[in-house]
Amino acid sequence: MESTIVAAFLFGAVAVALVAQAWVSWLEHQRRSKALDVIKAAIEAGREPPQQLFDQLEPEPYANLGLSKRPWGEGVLFATLAIGFWVACGFADAGDQRDKFMLVAAVMSAAAAGCFALAIFRPGQRKHDDRR
Repeated sequence: MESTIVAAFLFGAVAVALVAQAWVSWLEHQRRSKALDVIKAAIEAGREPPQQLFDQLEPEPYANLGLSKRPWGEGVLFATLAIGFWVACGFADAGDQRDKFMLVAAVMSAAAAGCFALAIFRPGQRKHDDRR
């Protein structure tokens, strides 16, 4: 019974993460599609589209600043997985199974901490230089 609850919890956590990522991707697609529609309408009207619209079509949102994306999403994902495995470790029987859950939970926790540290401190980042 307990293993069924743990499996259901882990499945639910993964399903929520997948649905959340699908939602974010869909919103990004909608934003870019609307920007393209406005660009097409401006070109058809014989006007030059504003540069801000072209900036919205950049593949990386921070590319025009010369910065890379902060890994907040990855940190949240690893933290969610870590919490799930820590819960599974708490419900697991003593012995080898608990040790396996604890190992995976510790690795996921370390990965989450690393992602959050990179997102907060941003080592090696430099601002965009307009003098080039």
